[in-house]
Amino acid sequence: MEVVSKIKEKAEHLIQQGYQTDAGGYIRRGWEIFQENMGLFIAYTILVILISVAAAFIPFGSLLVSGPLMAGFYIVANKISKGEPYEFGTFFKGFDFFVPLLLYTLIGGIFIALGLVALIVPGIYLAVAYTFAPLFIVFAKMEFWDGMEYSRKLITKKWWNLFGLVLLLMLINMAGTLAFLVGLLFTIPLSYCAIYAAFEDIVGTE
Repeated sequence: MEVVSKIKEKAEHLIQQGYQTDAGGYIRRGWEIFQENMGLFIAYTILVILISVAAAFIPFGSLLVSGPLMAGFYIVANKISKGEPYEFGTFFKGFDFFVPLLLYTLIGGIFIALGLVALIVPGIYLAVAYTFAPLFIVFAKMEFWDGMEYSRKLITKKWWNLFGLVLLLMLINMAGTLAFLVGLLFTIPLSYCAIYAAFEDIVGTE
């Protein structure tokens, strides 16, 4: 619980005082983490795609699995960054946070959709502002609403900077799509590793 409280305290301090960001540095660090075990990340990405396709044929299937599967990238990125042992099964540790991640995916998705329908801009704002929510849920053991609010308040301090990072990652994934979709096997895990790198640099996970 000491680690959890430190992450919350750090986040609260940053929300009040602000912080610096380095989008290019986060992508470089994300690449370093990714290439530490590129094969394992690619194998998991393939599995995530297959599970997501299968889940799409089940009512609410995508809603149930998307949060924990996404969290798996962050959990393994954390293990690699900290030099801690991990295995392929570590990717599925995201399911240890199934309920808060499910609620985040559901409620966050509704808020973003309503924002897009209303004036578009609020939806874009929330889509970026909630970027760190699953990381707060996993690494600070927050409930879904606290994770969403901490993420929103923190990212709002430097929203344009984090929007720039998200935009860069979107462009990288578009390039991966153009590379006969095969490039996505590299750009998807790289994106998650870069988001993790941003969270680790700004908030920390210890």
